[in-house]
Amino acid sequence: MKRSYGIDWKAFALLACAAAPLSAQTGPAIPASPAQASAPEPDTTGPITKPIVTLIAKDTYFINEFGADSIYLLVGTKRALVIDTGSGFFDLKALVAELTSLPYDVAITHGHPDHAGGAGQFDAVYIDPADVPMASGITYEGRKQYGHIMRNMTAAALGRPTGFPNVWGYDDSSVRRWDKLPAFKPLHDGMVFDLGSRKVTAYHMPNHTPGSTVFIDDRSRILFSGDAANGNVGANGVVSTALRGFLRLRAMRGKYYDRQYTGHVAYANSVNPIPPDPTILDDLIEDYRSILRGNPTLTTIPNHLFPERSQTVAVYGRARVTFHADKLWEPGEAHVVP
Repeated sequence: MKRSYGIDWKAFALLACAAAPLSAQTGPAIPASPAQASAPEPDTTGPITKPIVTLIAKDTYFINEFGADSIYLLVGTKRALVIDTGSGFFDLKALVAELTSLPYDVAITHGHPDHAGGAGQFDAVYIDPADVPMASGITYEGRKQYGHIMRNMTAAALGRPTGFPNVWGYDDSSVRRWDKLPAFKPLHDGMVFDLGSRKVTAYHMPNHTPGSTVFIDDRSRILFSGDAANGNVGANGVVSTALRGFLRLRAMRGKYYDRQYTGHVAYANSVNPIPPDPTILDDLIEDYRSILRGNPTLTTIPNHLFPERSQTVAVYGRARVTFHADKLWEPGEAHVVP
């Protein structure tokens, strides 16, 4: 007998009906913060003890893992694809089994613990080889500490006008343990997951991490960007290379995708399923160009994960990005701003 994960299907249906029109809204300019504060927050009574599942397109599910991260399930006629595994705060494998009976693959956008932390629930996952060391080093204690940070995050720390400080009802006992790592299968640029009546293509975006990868689904025309193209992206790699990746993505906007879902929709103490406006790429591009020109607008802000710490960011429109001054150009690259 299939184990019931206990989804509140009445609530799920309401979320499914609400998500389509909400997701299409562009609304006011999106603030440069980890969450999108421009749209009104739906009311809720916490604590919520299960992940929230929202239908964002036909056979396309957004799974909100206690505000810690966003997981996606895309279902075709022959197979399905799970994009990211979250932090491992719940039984994702059982939830996927409730949503589809098809065989499926698991692909990870990058090796950080809030995206690859749940990988131990699966036998195999696809990930760019450059991020395998990072993903394989994730520990139970590290995931538990991340849960503490997310659970205690406040609206003020996020620069949000509203929030639900006690919305999520998870604790240390929710953090799952496993005895082995999955097999890490290589994910590469241009790789296509043929699900039957829909194809999902992977694109390498070395920026947030060396192996960061985004996915474009040809049926829903959604870009699933992980943390590679957020308005508050951290440029841990070479700035010029990251900029070329953004320019490549923008060239595909309108032709291959119309909407963008990041790895942190409904972030922290929010349950808001509205994704960012995909034109956030325009601000990111100009921000990175200003960095390479040597004239960025810099400001110091609190770190949203650790508000007692400060960080310097380059600001342009809705974008706030960190970068390393010693990683502006590839070795030997001509200093010509793309």
